[in-house]
Amino acid sequence: MSKDFTQSVFILIIATIVVASFSILVLIVPNIVRGPELAANSQAKPLTAIQVAGRDIYISEGCHVCHTQMVRPLEPEIKRNGRANQEPDDIYEFPNLWGSKRTGPDLTNLGRKYSDQWHVLHLVNPRDVIPSSIMPSYPWLFEQKLSGDDITDKMRTLRTLGVPYSDNDIADARLQVRGKTKGEALIHYLQSLGVDTAEEIR
Repeated sequence: MSKDFTQSVFILIIATIVVASFSILVLIVPNIVRGPELAANSQAKPLTAIQVAGRDIYISEGCHVCHTQMVRPLEPEIKRNGRANQEPDDIYEFPNLWGSKRTGPDLTNLGRKYSDQWHVLHLVNPRDVIPSSIMPSYPWLFEQKLSGDDITDKMRTLRTLGVPYSDNDIADARLQVRGKTKGEALIHYLQSLGVDTAEEIR
């Protein structure tokens, strides 16, 4: 009795190659082809060095697990969270932080909605500003300082991915980050969210 295809290693390998090739064709090739068009129609601005550092803190602390950065084109969401996301908005996002779990509010258009001091209070103890919040406290973020030793390499890598950093941007990056606390860097990042596209809705 012959083996069916589920027991054939050869067929499994071929099927894997076909699926991987299809994924590359569908997900990657269109982005490469449409990259210049998206860039031309995008209001997105590259993050500064301190904002890049803050984004890394955002990821490392798991903020993206509970907060989305994807306002869907639904009227209730737009009323609550502001302008809906558009494809050109995320051309400099590596990786994207759209998320899917909406435990906390969407942060797509958070920038400049609150003061820096509000963010400090919120991160140190969220209940001080939102009594019903279930978000954890992050007081240590304002005790741990950044050396900035790795920010130059990060920005060089982002440039290879298409983020238009100049040589001066990269050369000045370490000085911008060194000595800042993780909390300060995170707030710089949070205050940048949605600011680049805000002009479109004024």
